[in-house]
Amino acid sequence: MSQENVEIVRRVAEAWQRDDFEGFLCLLDSEIEWLTGTERGMGSTAYHGHEGVRELWNHWRTEFEDIWVETGEVRDLGGEQVLRLAHIRFRGPASGIVVESQLALVQTLRDGKIVRSMDYLSHQEALKAVGLEE
Repeated sequence: MSQENVEIVRRVAEAWQRDDFEGFLCLLDSEIEWLTGTERGMGSTAYHGHEGVRELWNHWRTEFEDIWVETGEVRDLGGEQVLRLAHIRFRGPASGIVVESQLALVQTLRDGKIVRSMDYLSHQEALKAVGLEE
């Protein structure tokens, strides 16, 4: 099952990059909990369910331009968890400023769907969270 989970996480990443919301959503459990790194840092709550993920998707797709995420390593953490290390780049529409950052996601899967996603703003932070400090 672990290799299947890695492939599902890769497919989610590919759907995001293609701007394919339906392809993205079909790989997420209807009860998903998604916690983003930036919003967690500001004390905001998680996005819940498909409707919450739709809100998150629309926020990113309307508030930022030229969003690009390059997935690097996707690592099976054993059990139901997968770690995805990536880099993100986007441009603020008002300022035109390009932001580049590390991005890491720890995603929990059950029955072939992602049930929880925890985003981190650095690879080191995510690795530490799962006990794999480099």
